[in-house]
Amino acid sequence: MGRTPIDDVIVVGGGIIGLSIAREAARSGLRVRLFEKGEVGREASSAAAGLIGPQIGLQRDDPLQSLGLASRDLYPAFAREIAGESGIDPCLLERGTLVLACGAGEIEEIDRQAAFHRSLGLAAERVGGEALQRLEPSLGPGCSEGLHLPRDWSVDNVRLVQGLGRAAERSGARLQAGTRVDRILVEKGRAAGVGAGGERFPAGAVVIAAGAWTQEIGGAGITPPPSHPVRGQIVCLGPAAAPCRPLYSHACYLVPRRDGRILVGSTMERAGFDRQVTAAGLAALTAAALAIVPALRGAPFHSAWAGLRPATDDGLPAIGPASVPGLVYACGHLRNGILLAPITALVVGRMLRGEDSGFDLARFDPRRFAGAAREREDG
Repeated sequence: MGRTPIDDVIVVGGGIIGLSIAREAARSGLRVRLFEKGEVGREASSAAAGLIGPQIGLQRDDPLQSLGLASRDLYPAFAREIAGESGIDPCLLERGTLVLACGAGEIEEIDRQAAFHRSLGLAAERVGGEALQRLEPSLGPGCSEGLHLPRDWSVDNVRLVQGLGRAAERSGARLQAGTRVDRILVEKGRAAGVGAGGERFPAGAVVIAAGAWTQEIGGAGITPPPSHPVRGQIVCLGPAAAPCRPLYSHACYLVPRRDGRILVGSTMERAGFDRQVTAAGLAALTAAALAIVPALRGAPFHSAWAGLRPATDDGLPAIGPASVPGLVYACGHLRNGILLAPITALVVGRMLRGEDSGFDLARFDPRRFAGAAREREDG
């Protein structure tokens, strides 16, 4: 952002990332106005399962590793603060997560994960046989080996987003739903606000956190980071007595809620902006869940839905300043929006205040796509 002082900011996008940034900015004394094209918090943020698992699948250095671990460390305080500010408990579940192996190749994989976690000093316990059954008695016979990650948790993302909205407003942010931003205003080479519904809304800085719709919002001299939706279908069963903690396998993951519901997710589909729930998706997820926890055969069907996760062309988020001063992007979090919300809000808040982000964000620089965009235009 540079060192230009600002006192007001517009945030575009009312999902968990936009709401977290709006709350952070308002708490630091900035005047904040957030625009959401539909209902606040009703897109991918509410359609997720709420896993907070930076160690899940981690077996080698990953660009998101440090951000994910740092964001997880923020979650206990983040959840308590949201509950206190809003009166809505996000229901952070701190029972750990079980990564399961259902085949010889998968056993070797979780062995590699366990070794890598230990090399980093991260908590991870290889469990199998009777020890695994004691930890999670509901597991079927096909799951005899696992990796227990005691610090990978889950949260009720629907309640979290509701709480964030209320907390942001109580911190002074103005949330404006049902207003689609169609352009970024640029004056004297600097982002100076947004245009929406035929009106101009000036601001000292603009943050684009519009998820899969980010690419639709441009302006003079601005090339937005590429964005596209990835559909994720989820089946909700229950109430049921098991499992008591998140279970993760290659085929699916199961996330329990405090009210007894079990969320089973999730597909990864390039289906455009189609939110339909399909028979094939439901069948595959349900079959995978029953193979892991056979007792769920008797669980009632509760509901099913699909969300549109926001992805960039390289699968990494775009977090940081654009080539136009006064403009910041925070988008493309794909499957990690819930996990990365606290740290994204923290680093973007620092940028808005003219401070150092505190992290190496080079891999997430929104400007990394500029060359490819120019090539497409020239072609």
